[in-house]
Amino acid sequence: MSTLNYTQYGLSPSFDLGLSDDAEIVKFQVTLEVVKRKISLRYEVVGDPSLQYIPITCNSKVEIELVGDQLYFSKEWDAITTKEALSSYYGGLEYDKYDKELDRYKVVRFQARFNYGGKLGTRHPFNINVDLLQGTRRAPKWIGITIDPDIKNPPPGRF
Repeated sequence: MSTLNYTQYGLSPSFDLGLSDDAEIVKFQVTLEVVKRKISLRYEVVGDPSLQYIPITCNSKVEIELVGDQLYFSKEWDAITTKEALSSYYGGLEYDKYDKELDRYKVVRFQARFNYGGKLGTRHPFNINVDLLQGTRRAPKWIGITIDPDIKNPPPGRF
């Protein structure tokens, strides 16, 4: 039996970096699909599928989109939480692409402060909290899942 406590920290709701509308947006997709007859969960930066983490190279906005008919952001938990208290780096969580019939969202956005002076490749562990649709849209059943990628802020030296 484990005695470890698992804590999730929400993003700061009043966080505002004063970013302009044309600020850099890091787009990240989480896809649930069938590959070679097996269920596969894939996550990647849009435009660079080799990156399976979110790189923060400057103060920016992050957009996470769930792809697939069965993935929706959690109704019970905040869509994005962290495993450490990181409210000085991330916040201002917003939801988008609402599915009225299922009462769930497919897209979230938040702001990220660049970690000036941080070690290259600094990992900030975070959670994407989703609900997996079981059954049909008419008779939905939900299973809560936490997906566990990383934010690298600053990312490794390739930028």
